[in-house]
Amino acid sequence: MKKVLNEWQWMILALLAICNYSCKNENNVKVGVFDPSSPMTISDFTPHEGGAYQKLLIYGENFGTDASKVKVTIGGKNAIVINVKHTYIYCFVPSGAFNGEIEVTVGEGENSITAVADRKFEYQKKMVVGTLCGYRNNRDDQGWKDGPFDGPDGIRCCGFANSGRMAFDPLNKNHIYICYDGHKAIQLIDLEKRELSSPLNINTVPTNRLRSITFNKKIDGYADEAQYMIISVDYDGRGDESASVYIIKRNADGTFNDNSDIQLLASYKQCNGASIHPINGELYFNSYEKGQVFRLDLAEYFKTIRNNQDWDPVVKKHPDIFKQLFTIADPSWEFQIFIHPTGKYAYFGVINNHYFMRSDYDEEKKTFITPYNFVGGYKQSGYKDDVGTVARMNQPSQGVFVKNDEYIGENDEYDFYFVDKLNFCVRKVTPEGIVSTYAGRGISTTLADGNQWGTDDGDLRETARFRDVTGLVYDDEKEIFYIHDQIGRTIRTISMEKAVAIGDKTVDDEYK
Repeated sequence: MKKVLNEWQWMILALLAICNYSCKNENNVKVGVFDPSSPMTISDFTPHEGGAYQKLLIYGENFGTDASKVKVTIGGKNAIVINVKHTYIYCFVPSGAFNGEIEVTVGEGENSITAVADRKFEYQKKMVVGTLCGYRNNRDDQGWKDGPFDGPDGIRCCGFANSGRMAFDPLNKNHIYICYDGHKAIQLIDLEKRELSSPLNINTVPTNRLRSITFNKKIDGYADEAQYMIISVDYDGRGDESASVYIIKRNADGTFNDNSDIQLLASYKQCNGASIHPINGELYFNSYEKGQVFRLDLAEYFKTIRNNQDWDPVVKKHPDIFKQLFTIADPSWEFQIFIHPTGKYAYFGVINNHYFMRSDYDEEKKTFITPYNFVGGYKQSGYKDDVGTVARMNQPSQGVFVKNDEYIGENDEYDFYFVDKLNFCVRKVTPEGIVSTYAGRGISTTLADGNQWGTDDGDLRETARFRDVTGLVYDDEKEIFYIHDQIGRTIRTISMEKAVAIGDKTVDDEYK
């Protein structure tokens, strides 16, 4: 409602300015032509505060009517000038206009005049989309290359060309691991060193279809917190004894690499994902075959190896250990499991059938129960922000729960954000099942070329665009989203605008 009111206020102000200009014309007052021999002044502007891409009217005298000869800077950043009349300028506030000083220059060369507004625009920082690393050249032949985030093409890192899933290292929030469906290496995005590496090439895994990454919870007497990385693979080369889930032990120095101990944890077929219960630590993994969901108490694995016994990973041989809970009634379709931070429920994202199911957790039996459709239409792709099963999505992929301070004290304090791959955006689901678009499908940028997809950074909805986004994680301490943009070949971010001082200037510095 507030946004609607702001739009009406803006339209009224613009109409008043136009009417004022028209009235002066009717009174035969000499207006319209910039006169470099007369002073150019700024008398006021409106609104006095706002964020990036805010519409702004600057009032004054002697601006002329030629927008190509008018330059506006706000906080040292170039504003986009839309229209100019003798007594006002219509423009958009640029991103990163932190100090708010408004400067207008009219004319060229020696015939130019510059004026500075008496008061500053109160710039309000906002969440914006940025690009962390990676690039795609015009030929899309940049390939895969480990290296620094920064530098010229051929030096800086690139790749990210397959569908990917990401995970923060719980012991080091500067480390994001990413695996791919079609690229065998597990890569490390090091936010502190600002570099990309491929520490795990895991040649012992029989497929390049890596589907998810997670880490164990502490199990008293057996395993420390995040001592093991757990990955799922999509493989059916050995029927129902095919590799499904691997467990990789962290090295003594805290790293994971090709020297790490890797063991096969579960074998069935075509696993699309594995998740750890955040409270009780049990492992849940699935099979594409019939939509099965299995549960494994990891303590069983650690007890076996602690007693120097061989672990048998074949699921069908040990139904008492690998417990099949249910099928999701949607066989032979890819789905993944996202468990709420409290462990009280989980979402099952059925990617190719375009919806999420919800499964509640039986705390007494320590297991999830049969899920039900929650948001999105079964086998109904599309794009629609709405409630529950009326909403539409198109290949919803990785998601993450994010605490919402507005919900403090309520039964559920978390929203669920997910990347909607073929709708090219990041979307949000409230606990009540209200689906909305959070970022992407830029309104202004889409008007420019007619595409909802693109590589534009900036305002979440006004300018930002993505293309085939598949991976999403969130740093709750720094309040930053990291997004894998598959077609853009990049890792994107959503974060609050920041500024740092360099000498006597303030510059945009979102990612340092």
